[in-house]
Amino acid sequence: MFDVEAIEAEYFTLDEFEFKNGEVLKDAKVEYITFGTPQYDDNGIISNAVIYFHGSSGSCHSARRISEDMGSGEIFDTDKFFFISLSALGCPGSASPSTTGLMNKFPEYDVEDMVNFQKQFIEEKFGITHVKGLIGNSMGGFEVLTWGCVYPDSVDFIISLVSSFKVGGHNYALSQIMNNILVSDP
Repeated sequence: MFDVEAIEAEYFTLDEFEFKNGEVLKDAKVEYITFGTPQYDDNGIISNAVIYFHGSSGSCHSARRISEDMGSGEIFDTDKFFFISLSALGCPGSASPSTTGLMNKFPEYDVEDMVNFQKQFIEEKFGITHVKGLIGNSMGGFEVLTWGCVYPDSVDFIISLVSSFKVGGHNYALSQIMNNILVSDP
């Protein structure tokens, strides 16, 4: 099994990130880890990047959820792919209400904003405009599905785990309850 937890997190700062609603967050911190073997195209850009998107309570180290299938010669082959896993927008480690100090004044955002945040990071930090693949678990699954819909020409494959294109039933009710609790807290 590949030990994702042993990889020390790195940090990158986006000078500014613009939300879909037009609000701008300056000095947006991104927490991330990388592992695997990068391969470069003729322009010196990484051509085998696979991005891992974590669930709602995760971080850049949440790629451990697929670590049993990760390593040399495994399904998620660290000899063939260069993996990038980052802590999503709104999650501690990256730009979030608590890490920015904005608390309830943090701009409202949705899954597409989260995707745009990650896409901007990949482009600014690594110069990558086309990724080999996206793997997402739970909330991360919503993100990979959104990326695939919004930026279909920028990815070769997506894998959405424990997720669907639409939330229904019990999960919908639970997410509405959690959202109402958060919104009602001054």
